[in-house]
Amino acid sequence: MKQNTFIVANWKMNLNFNSANDLIKSFKDKINKRKTNIITIICPQFLLIPQISDYFENENLNFFLGSQDIHHETSGAFTGDSSVELVKEFGCKYSIIGHSERRKNHFEDDSIIKKKIILAIKYSLIPILCVGESFEDRKNKNYLDVIYSQLKNSIPSDLKSIIVAYEPIWSIGTGLTPNNNQIEEVAAHINNFFIHNNIQNFNILYGGSLNSENYNEIFKLENINGGLIGGASVKKEQFIKILSNFYLD
Repeated sequence: MKQNTFIVANWKMNLNFNSANDLIKSFKDKINKRKTNIITIICPQFLLIPQISDYFENENLNFFLGSQDIHHETSGAFTGDSSVELVKEFGCKYSIIGHSERRKNHFEDDSIIKKKIILAIKYSLIPILCVGESFEDRKNKNYLDVIYSQLKNSIPSDLKSIIVAYEPIWSIGTGLTPNNNQIEEVAAHINNFFIHNNIQNFNILYGGSLNSENYNEIFKLENINGGLIGGASVKKEQFIKILSNFYLD
């Protein structure tokens, strides 16, 4: 039985001060009281985190903040990176870790991602670990092995709590979405990994071209507990349409 539904908005490198302000104010205008066990997490660019943190606190808006990444070291000579300590200080409760765009553009492997997860847990952040296969992996039918390897090599053995977002790389930003059977196959595979490793407190999300037209059927899948939403999360009408299913006007 599903306990919570998670909606994670990954704004990526989008929205400036004014457009972010406009979007978060629309939440207050359109969305009032929760009608289900929904947990909504907004993950903006680093420089927008203090602004949004203040707004959530001042308006008593029942959303949570997350970062799009953290560095794998607490501090040091890492120009352009942001520390877990600062992310925590500005009110983040969650952190996306291991997104395929970070893996590709910043050459992050599973060993780096594991260090980030360990550091997140040390600072009481809940990690949102992204896993997923390339189009070639899917074509070669070894996608389950790829995802198992990502889980095995990046999750610490003493892990107590985690969120895993299944994002097939070939689906991110392309408009292509695996069918429901394909999503559920991978979600069940991830679920079995946690059961076999005696990890009980976990949630599995889907991400990859998730939008206001397809989220509802995907969220109904047995092993899916919500979604990691990219492009649709910065489009006001689309995102509010998704949220309105879980909140009273």
